Amino acid sequence: MKYYFLATYLPELQRDDKKVRVSLAELLGEPQAYAREDWADIELVLLAGDIFVLERLLTGKPAEVEHTLYGVEFWREQIKSPKEGPAFLVTFMEQLEPGRLASPKVVEDLYAAYFNHAMATARNGLLRNYLAFERDLRNILAALRAREKNLVVTDHLVGEGELIENIARSRAEDFGLGGDYPFMEKLLAAKDPQQMQDAHEQILWNFLDEEAGQDPFAFDALLAYLLKLTMLEKRLALNEDEAMARVRRWEAL
Repeated sequence: MKYYFLATYLPELQRDDKKVRVSLAELLGEPQAYAREDWADIELVLLAGDIFVLERLLTGKPAEVEHTLYGVEFWREQIKSPKEGPAFLVTFMEQLEPGRLASPKVVEDLYAAYFNHAMATARNGLLRNYLAFERDLRNILAALRAREKNLVVTDHLVGEGELIENIARSRAEDFGLGGDYPFMEKLLAAKDPQQMQDAHEQILWNFLDEEAGQDPFAFDALLAYLLKLTMLEKRLALNEDEAMARVRRWEAL
């Protein structure tokens, strides 16, 4: 299916935008405007918002996310007594220790469960490739963080395959990945968590630019736009949360 009207209507996105001119709510306000199989893949993208909500709730952080399939209050209840939602998440929550904040490993397992589910379910090739790329990137970032903290790197990797094997056996600064992943230089140059997050987002943004294809009316192009907009709105929301936290700290002085 071609999306001629939407493609013409959408303004260009830049990664450093300070506000969005078309929100996710506007873009996704009429599900009937999308082919059924395309909407199913869009729901997998929205489910990533639920995964982010779960991460925030499990680690004791604010979890206000506007665009999800289920919502914050739904997940608050499911964490207490998992009964509803996607089967893979019910299983994941049943294995949690009640009342304890999640460790980084638990968070990594949460995202691994999502990637496995979404990659097995997605029909769109771009979405499958993006999810595989994002999973690999998360593993690389986890390996860099673990090494910086003198932790056992392999304890923080999820999944299997050539990338995992290379990281596990390499002692090189870039885990021997520089040839296959040119962005390693950018990650190694990051000096603090904010720079690392910026690099992470830029790498994903570049991937979407390269993989979206040449047809601006195809679902691939619309999906790439949606994924970028999701990243942008999430970053802007987190920046707003941090700004409010600073205000509260100033008021307490």
